[in-house]
Amino acid sequence: MLSKDDILRRIEMWDVTMSRVRSFLDSRGFVEVRTPLLVDHPGMEPNLDPFAVDVHVLGGGKKRMGLITSPEYSMKKLVGAGIEKVYTMTQTFRNFESGSLNIPEFMMLEWYAPGDYEELMAETEELLQYVLEDKAPWKRIQHQNAKMDAFGDPHVEEEKFFVTQYPTAEASLARHSKNGAYAERFEAFARGMEMCNGFCELTDAVEQRARFKNEQEERRAAGKEVFPIDEELLEAISKIKGPVYGNALGVDRLIMLKYGIHNIKDIQLFP
Repeated sequence: MLSKDDILRRIEMWDVTMSRVRSFLDSRGFVEVRTPLLVDHPGMEPNLDPFAVDVHVLGGGKKRMGLITSPEYSMKKLVGAGIEKVYTMTQTFRNFESGSLNIPEFMMLEWYAPGDYEELMAETEELLQYVLEDKAPWKRIQHQNAKMDAFGDPHVEEEKFFVTQYPTAEASLARHSKNGAYAERFEAFARGMEMCNGFCELTDAVEQRARFKNEQEERRAAGKEVFPIDEELLEAISKIKGPVYGNALGVDRLIMLKYGIHNIKDIQLFP
């Protein structure tokens, strides 16, 4: 067990970081919400492995559910219901995650608002600068110039930067640019860590269904569990009017970056 001093130090790091996140978003008119952890549709991405759970239901029988890999589906349902500027900080769960930067249970910040790709990138930079208390700018590097490896990690000289204009093949929930040349998606990287994944949201429910079906086939071909398409999500997407952006940022890694910590276990109260 950790010492009392170490526990208090870790509590303070979490409190300061989360307080600054809330201060930034609250000041811009965002509403904080809580989203469910156990859902019928935990995620479709072929590269992720949700924790599946058999839930016993009243009257006998079982229902297959899963722990969320992100709160994205729930958040988009709120946006579709008319809650325009919204954020959450919640625990998320991904199987086969281990190492100095990954653990199976971690905290994610997600926020959504009306706007476009460039506006989200500017807002993300301002959020990072505010939380880190560091006004240095984050360089923009196009995906084609970022020397991405097979694991999706860039190899560039910069310490803090955005990788922009991802290929359309890497945009399961992102809108394509008007000319179809790239996905309106970016990721932020700092000190070798992927910090966030932001994009202008796809609001075409027909196109989204087709992408979900393709991802189902990819999961099936890889021998992974295939969850049903979330029809409520597609209905919500169809109700979104105008461009909407969303971003998912790892809070654990944000704390690591802020305090110069290199192992994610060194900020957990129960490592």
